[in-house]
Amino acid sequence: MKVSIVIPSRERGAYLAHSLRTATAIDDDALEILVSDNASTDDTADRVAAVDDPRVRYVNTGARLSMRQNFEFALRQSTGDYIITFGDDDGMIPGQFPVLRGILTRHKPDAVSWTLPTYGWPVPGYGTKTGGVRLTREGAYGRPARIDAVRRLRQLEQGLCDPEPPMPGLYHGCMSRTYLDALSGPGAPYFRARSPDIYITFRALQHGGDLWHIRHPLSINGFSPASTGGSMQSFGSAAEKKADTRFLTEIRTDDVDDIVPVTKSMSLAYLGTLETARHLYPQQPVSPDYVPWYRRALMDAARKEPATAAEIEASLDGHAVQFGTQSALAEARRLGPPRGQRLVDRLSRTLAKLHSFRRSAGIDGENTIFTAARMCDTVLGNDAQAVIDDTLPRGEAWANARRRSRAFGTQI
Repeated sequence: MKVSIVIPSRERGAYLAHSLRTATAIDDDALEILVSDNASTDDTADRVAAVDDPRVRYVNTGARLSMRQNFEFALRQSTGDYIITFGDDDGMIPGQFPVLRGILTRHKPDAVSWTLPTYGWPVPGYGTKTGGVRLTREGAYGRPARIDAVRRLRQLEQGLCDPEPPMPGLYHGCMSRTYLDALSGPGAPYFRARSPDIYITFRALQHGGDLWHIRHPLSINGFSPASTGGSMQSFGSAAEKKADTRFLTEIRTDDVDDIVPVTKSMSLAYLGTLETARHLYPQQPVSPDYVPWYRRALMDAARKEPATAAEIEASLDGHAVQFGTQSALAEARRLGPPRGQRLVDRLSRTLAKLHSFRRSAGIDGENTIFTAARMCDTVLGNDAQAVIDDTLPRGEAWANARRRSRAFGTQI
């Protein structure tokens, strides 16, 4: 059973080189590591060529494409029975890959997702929580379990688009090619909305299937000044002037798009992706509750400066007219943004930190996604499979991890 690790990339050779190291460090011969270069003009091709590993393949789009098109191109170039995608500043945790291999072999699921810690690249002047990884007790050494797709879809309809409770994914997740074919349908693109990662998650919940999740980290989400996600999050903020907004420019050249206009509200953008899946596959009904969705968008507006807030308000008006939901928008405005949501979010993060630790990823003078993966592997050890096999209690595994973590510097 071949697994393809697919890394869409663009102009980020310096990050990609370390990301690739996390994948090539995996000890598994039935693995394909595919880099899809979106017509980069930097040294991306040379950096991939320098990697001496027969499992690595390099493909080039030949011309600059949108992010969605590069994802589509990359997936169609891959040959694995199962596919994982992640960004070129992200990485696998190589020593934990056998856990995923065991789930695929034993259960043959449609999709597997997992706990996703984050790592901020320590670039001067970029962020404060960089150069380390936080691991949580709740997010480590869990046993694989099925996701209740119907229940999770109902929650999504209510505007709960946060990663908890867990959702399936192809981006920092794993899906079978057979399942991806079923999601798209004969002759259709795999990705049919402007945000390919969000779309495939929402489409999987709409479609249903044998979807699994394990509360254990198998990869790391990196964020850096070059991250597309970070640029999207900065829309309408003081950081926007410094953000890479080519994502918005390039989607205008793509003939596949959402059925709603681009917005500077992340909540409304997520709702737009859900609306697109709902429109494309009406035989699998989705029924959004617009009031909580609109209230979340109003909360987005409240966090922006006045001009951007006005743009979000206009986007809300346009959405309500498009879908005939003016009464829901009026009710959302009457209720206002969710009261105390920021406090609830902050409290949840604080409680999670009580049973967690954050350690520096610096090893021998290097601090990259590769050393972050090495640090995580050293701390996590081989205990995850022992917990799954019922030969080690989960609490003992976490105690072992805390003990091993003392070899690395503590970050607050």
